[in-house]
Amino acid sequence: MRYGYFDEENNEYVIDRVDLPTSWTNYLGVEDMCAVVNHTAGGYLFYKSPEYHRITRFRGNAVPMDRPGDYIYIRDNEDGDYFSISWQPVGKPLDQAKYTTRHGMSVTTYECQYKGISASEKLSIPIGDNALIWDVKIKNESDRKRDLSVFSYAEFSYHHIPIDNQNFQMSLYCAGSEYRDGTILYDLFYEEEGYQYFTANFEPDGFECLRDEFIGTYNTETNPQAVINGKCDGSFERGGNHCASLQKNLALEPGETVRLIYFLGEGGYDQARGIKEKYNNPSRLDEAYEDLSKFWEDKQKRFAVKSPEKGIDTMINTWTLYQAEINVMFSRFASFIEVGGRTGLGYRDTAQDSMTVIATNPEGCKKRIVELLRALTSTGYGIHLFEPRWFLPEDEKEKKKKPFKSPTVIPEPEGASKVHGLADACSDDALWLVPSIVEYVKETGDEDFLKEEYGYADGGFGTVYDHMKKIVLFSLKEVGSNGICKGLRADWNDCLNLGGGESALVSFLLYRALICLKETAEYIGDSSFAKELAEKIDKLSEDLNNILWDGDWYLRGFTGSGRKIGTRENKEGQIHLESNAWAVLSGAADEEKGKRALDMIHERLATPYGIMLNAPVYTEPDDEVGFVTRVYPGLKENGSIFSHPNPWVWSAECKVGNGDRAFEYYKSLCPYYQNDSIETRWAEPYSYCQFISGKDHTTYGRAHHPFMTGSGGWAYFAVTHYMLGVQPGFDELIIDPCIPKEWDGFELERDFRGTTYHISVKNPDHVQKGVKKLILDGQEVTKISASLRGKHEVEVIMGQKGEER
Repeated sequence: MRYGYFDEENNEYVIDRVDLPTSWTNYLGVEDMCAVVNHTAGGYLFYKSPEYHRITRFRGNAVPMDRPGDYIYIRDNEDGDYFSISWQPVGKPLDQAKYTTRHGMSVTTYECQYKGISASEKLSIPIGDNALIWDVKIKNESDRKRDLSVFSYAEFSYHHIPIDNQNFQMSLYCAGSEYRDGTILYDLFYEEEGYQYFTANFEPDGFECLRDEFIGTYNTETNPQAVINGKCDGSFERGGNHCASLQKNLALEPGETVRLIYFLGEGGYDQARGIKEKYNNPSRLDEAYEDLSKFWEDKQKRFAVKSPEKGIDTMINTWTLYQAEINVMFSRFASFIEVGGRTGLGYRDTAQDSMTVIATNPEGCKKRIVELLRALTSTGYGIHLFEPRWFLPEDEKEKKKKPFKSPTVIPEPEGASKVHGLADACSDDALWLVPSIVEYVKETGDEDFLKEEYGYADGGFGTVYDHMKKIVLFSLKEVGSNGICKGLRADWNDCLNLGGGESALVSFLLYRALICLKETAEYIGDSSFAKELAEKIDKLSEDLNNILWDGDWYLRGFTGSGRKIGTRENKEGQIHLESNAWAVLSGAADEEKGKRALDMIHERLATPYGIMLNAPVYTEPDDEVGFVTRVYPGLKENGSIFSHPNPWVWSAECKVGNGDRAFEYYKSLCPYYQNDSIETRWAEPYSYCQFISGKDHTTYGRAHHPFMTGSGGWAYFAVTHYMLGVQPGFDELIIDPCIPKEWDGFELERDFRGTTYHISVKNPDHVQKGVKKLILDGQEVTKISASLRGKHEVEVIMGQKGEER
């Protein structure tokens, strides 16, 4: 069943059937302000922090679904009938009104046709503005004059989500509202200069600042009393629940269109006045849309592919890039799933996200990498969940000091309590940062970054290179009795705790980090350290293949008592995706063992919807294995199709030359290919989700938790770096595709260090991997130097080279 389609020309997903089985979301904003909105205009707005600077309220997982939001009501004053431009909250029957939602890149538009009136509401946050703009157009398509009243509605939040949702003895008395010169001002009284505004480009005919007056005591957003009555009463007060409603009365002649522009922003009357003046001419808003479009087009141009497969082109050029970028911009804690109950950065999540889109967002990725460097302890492990402001240099902290201590001050741990001990450390966290740093240097050529100094979370300073060394040396030291890296509190799989045992996954991640650090040492001329690392790499590879090989695949690890996990000897959880994918992807696996492990993933874990995390599922609690044994079978970490690690397998298959299987896996997980089966998937077909219910669950095939997941970034990275095979090197651009043998080839544009390459890959022999010829500007070459400038043509002829699978 289909609910919408991809509009390639406009970079939009168009929802033309709005009665979706669940909420389909989008993200607005590319700087400090962000709005999370859904297909019915539900959602919330925040400034910098979704937990401590929420601007509008949202009641997650509530009934009715996804309310409140950014609503425009239109009332016909002749008969009192009214509707909302978005299908909800009024919810007119779909056989009486036509609704469409268009989710684009940082823009969402709602459209409605009802009883001779067509209307649209376009939401965006222009670059350079700390305001959500509602651009409303209303047209009289009937043959008679129409007497209409238009009402806006948003509900203000008291910044701090815990106070907003739990502490009503405070939140109901520490904010107030007032109205002046067409502007509603929301005053967060306990915060210095704590104001939000709601205003418009017209002179209102009425206003309402109090939620209960606008909605009515026994009504909801579906049937607000002010809209039923046809007028706002002009209420405001200190304390209480506050909203933003401006009323405008219209008399529209047949064929006449009116454009109303609303501004919901950060700041006081001065800021409200400034933004009204800025967009006094609506053409300035049209220019702002063009700026947003250009912002994304510039990113899209840095890597643009044209392949035989439309699903790859649509997702990689637009939607998967977009999802990966959103994760770098806003981390993981702003969604309809993470609704602001926590904030900050997860160490492992951010380290991976910051690796995936360096080509399109080098500044944003570097910012995240620096925040992670500062949250690394001098011992070499990362602070698992942290606020970047905790570890700012003292001079930057001084700038952020508050003039007075409010009862609603943002909590901050004191001194050493910001830094948890080894008992709370996750063994994989910091290991993800090493390849991210190397990827950044390779992509940008910014070798000097390795020499920059940053503080450690627990005191002291070191260069970026020093930080990398500490990470690797820490993991080399933290090994168990079997010679495998300790799992500590947990590794990537938070629910597989192993009771203080050892993690095969972490050991393979360590191998990869050692390779990255060795390459870096060689590149900067630290030859003695590089030689030392080479010896450790050889020894570790031998140990991993001897200790962890279980006959057909690699173990997942050992429990604290020494029991094997991920072996045929286990009744449940015999094979796990993570350790087997990373055995190959890290380069540690023996060739034949690696191929056999991948074959067994295909045999034991592959499904039509993607690859399961483990099998058979756990059904009996075993606390030595971990909490995973208490998770419902087929959900989350217990036998679901956990999306995040699926691209690890795609990449591993490409590494051994199996493009057919990599593409098979890509199609099974990629949401694009599920656009016509939403009755099973439920979730957005333009966004990867955290997990899909596994075959041991009654909702097998249903996708859960979209957008804010590392799946998007890893999918982008796996396709661009391994399947299409374009990777940055320290001194070259590497091109080594691994594609389905039926492909004749593909083309792409790639920007690398300011140089544009048009790359044409031809596959006359229909191989899956292997480059027979590399031709640069008509001349055959052995590599593409990173020192080139300008624009260049590259032709890649694939052919038999090395062993094919």
